[in-house]
Amino acid sequence: MITIDADKLREVERRLRQYPKQAPVVISRALNRAATNVKSNASKKAREVYRIKAQDVNKSFKINRASRNNLSATVVSSGGSIGLEKFKTNARDPSQKKPRAFKAAVKKQGSLRTILRGFVADLSGVKVFRRTSKERLPIQRLFGPPVPQMVGNPELRRFIEDQASETFEKRLDHEISRVMEGN
Repeated sequence: MITIDADKLREVERRLRQYPKQAPVVISRALNRAATNVKSNASKKAREVYRIKAQDVNKSFKINRASRNNLSATVVSSGGSIGLEKFKTNARDPSQKKPRAFKAAVKKQGSLRTILRGFVADLSGVKVFRRTSKERLPIQRLFGPPVPQMVGNPELRRFIEDQASETFEKRLDHEISRVMEGN
């Protein structure tokens, strides 16, 4: 978490000697870059651990950007469980020959695990199901973990926060240099 307090604002104003009114603009630009960095790092790290596509991770994120009047940027990941079809399975298309044993994998380490009575069906798009008994019906849709849970790992969070604060400091220096040279 990056905090902008009155001391940080005064420090930036002091560094921008001739242009102190540019301090909120400089800070908001640096915050927005750090927020974008959080989203990309979270996506990258989640895909290192889980077998999921970037677009499936990225669509769960919402960035509220900072402005000169509001020096706060937030990155929020929200959403429910993701269908198992978004992860790796040995049957992707219901029209293909049925595999001997239906298998799926959510995490990258380890191999595909067998899902008893599992199958794929095309119901408003291909989805993964499992029969709950030996009968044809009822069936149950299968899901993997939600993205907020994937990126909520404490080790991953620490890495993302460290990268965000590092990016913020670099971008702050860059934006200050840009104002000093460009104006």
